[in-house]
Amino acid sequence: MNIELQKKKMVLAYREPKDLFERAVEACKRRPPPPRVEKLERMRLDAQRCIERSFKVVDTRLRAIVETSPYLDDLHPLFRDLLLLSVDPNEYKKCAAKLASARKIIRKIYSESKRRIKSSASQAEAVKARRAFFGRTLSVLKSLENCFSTVRNVQEAFLKLPEIDTEIPSVVIAGAPNVGKSTLLRALTNAKPKVSPYPFTTKELQVGILDLKWSRVQLLDTPGLLDTPLEEKNRIELQAVLAIRHISKLILFVVDPTEMCGFPLEYQRAVYTGIAGNFPHIRQIIVLNKIDAANDEHLTRFRQVFQNLEFIGISAEKKQNLEKLIEAIEEAIEEKTRKV
Repeated sequence: MNIELQKKKMVLAYREPKDLFERAVEACKRRPPPPRVEKLERMRLDAQRCIERSFKVVDTRLRAIVETSPYLDDLHPLFRDLLLLSVDPNEYKKCAAKLASARKIIRKIYSESKRRIKSSASQAEAVKARRAFFGRTLSVLKSLENCFSTVRNVQEAFLKLPEIDTEIPSVVIAGAPNVGKSTLLRALTNAKPKVSPYPFTTKELQVGILDLKWSRVQLLDTPGLLDTPLEEKNRIELQAVLAIRHISKLILFVVDPTEMCGFPLEYQRAVYTGIAGNFPHIRQIIVLNKIDAANDEHLTRFRQVFQNLEFIGISAEKKQNLEKLIEAIEEAIEEKTRKV
């Protein structure tokens, strides 16, 4: 299922089971009056209608939570791995199964209570059977307290996932923090990521669409990467790694030659080397940003540190030389498509 559609259809778990129980009690109170029949039969019918309406509220909600919550094994690998950065899959699967099991138990409680009410020999028996239904149902719901919280956390994490289209080519914008990745995304697409003059502004994947001559590509602005091995990346950095691993057709590696980002060129080169070494099968274009502020000394240092690797110089903020970068993106995507 399309991730956007799945988000829209999702029915959130209550934060606490007592909230669902209170809805069930309210449903009982809203039952229609019983027909004009003999007193005991009227009591039976009234009690049956009460528990039936309450049961439907509980059963419908539990079913919707189970059926609309993300099924991890069916998710695209990118979304599954992004979700696993913040949730425990084993605990979640156990809780989903427990909610499904609770539905069966409450259905059995309802059936038994309904039979007891129908066969009650007195008004007191009918009332007792009705109360037993609510007592037993509440007991089952209380046993789900931790699971309601677990499922809710997974649902909320799922709702925060970026709405990435995995069917169109994706270009990942990567680099050290504060080198101008978000500014570049804004310059090339209609996306409006947060841009600030300090590092680590981007904490989640940001998405924008770039229309080319014959197709369109999806640009992903990723959180800044540090000079650490993949296994030592934090949760925020791993989003960039996962985007590259699962959907990237091309990497735009942004470099700040002025070092105003706060990271020396040697550090930025180390980050580049780490990405290039771990993903040698993905083409990378070095994007030398902030050329409007760079002087000859900056450019000379860049060539020394990056050992004369090819690059495209731009100013994302001033939107200088973006046409050349777009042409390079188009060429790389077309080449990748032909090989596939």
